[in-house]
Amino acid sequence: MSNYRRWLSAPPPFKSQGLALVELMIALVLGLVIIGAVVGIMLSNTQSFRTNRGLSQLQDGARVGYELLARDIRQAGNMPCGNDIPVVNILNSAQENDVPWYYDWSNAFIGYDADTALDDVDNQVAGTESLVMLSGDAGSVYVTDYPTNNSANFTVNDNSGFSEGDILLICNESLGTIFQATQVGGNANKIVVNTGSSTTPGNCTKGLGELILNSNSNGNGNGNGNGNGNTTPSCDTNGNPGPYDHNSVIATLTATAWYIGDNGRDDEGGRSLYMARLVNNSGVGAIQQVEVAAGVTSMTLRYRLTDTSDFIDAGTVGNRWEDVNAVEVTLTLLTQDQNLSTDNNVNDGRIGRSLTSVVAVRNRSL
Repeated sequence: MSNYRRWLSAPPPFKSQGLALVELMIALVLGLVIIGAVVGIMLSNTQSFRTNRGLSQLQDGARVGYELLARDIRQAGNMPCGNDIPVVNILNSAQENDVPWYYDWSNAFIGYDADTALDDVDNQVAGTESLVMLSGDAGSVYVTDYPTNNSANFTVNDNSGFSEGDILLICNESLGTIFQATQVGGNANKIVVNTGSSTTPGNCTKGLGELILNSNSNGNGNGNGNGNGNTTPSCDTNGNPGPYDHNSVIATLTATAWYIGDNGRDDEGGRSLYMARLVNNSGVGAIQQVEVAAGVTSMTLRYRLTDTSDFIDAGTVGNRWEDVNAVEVTLTLLTQDQNLSTDNNVNDGRIGRSLTSVVAVRNRSL
């Protein structure tokens, strides 16, 4: 018997059977359901990952921003030799009517409201607040020889950490002086304080003591001499040698301003928390803008005075900045990624958080 006839005579269970159309459609539907479930899980996990990443970015930005800002607030106005001593500023820019914030020790701690823009900062977002702080950063450098004949230089134990053009402080228990080093000697460990145009802004006198003032007729108080009859005091070139002696402290002047700046990345929200700081650019004092935390869209500052427990804004503080002993800082942050929240019509779907912290000014009693 041929194989074909055996197959024809075989019982029905042994015959090969194909898929009916209904069975095929059921299989396709089940496959689509499984694929849809897998895709849904994958999309859900992706969205969860993006959300968690965005929240982590918010937390990291807030932590870094608060830590660095709090450090500057605590050190604001710090003079290594004591915060109750008078401070002389012999920088040329300090003798002008409008002293740049980064040289203005008389405003070593000051906040600006949303109507005031920082000088020499080109990316500050209009309508945002800012905070300026100056302090003396002392290491282990001290004076070993200080001449009394006003020879425009003195000797320290180690000048290797300084460069020509650095803005420095010298102080003892009775006086502090801010100056620019016009030359830093090598092996001799000399620091030269002279007048002239070798550095910018330069010094108005080579004496580090109390200023000796001359009355010069000039137009705007900065020595331009445009002859409109206004009389303002200017420095005597030789000046006073100052009361400094062996073991007087040498420190670097640090000047920082914190503000909300445009980072140029509109797809990420376009705003960041920035720090502008004074740097030495080949003998010229310059402002360096540093992005600290991306996604910070606003900074609200409120201040507490020594005679009150309330926090007030910058306009209410008025001219009592020396009485501020604590700052309440509120940072508002948005995630860099879009379409994370439940409402994509608000902030392009970015998740937002507002965090508040209170920082005390260390050298002022609470």
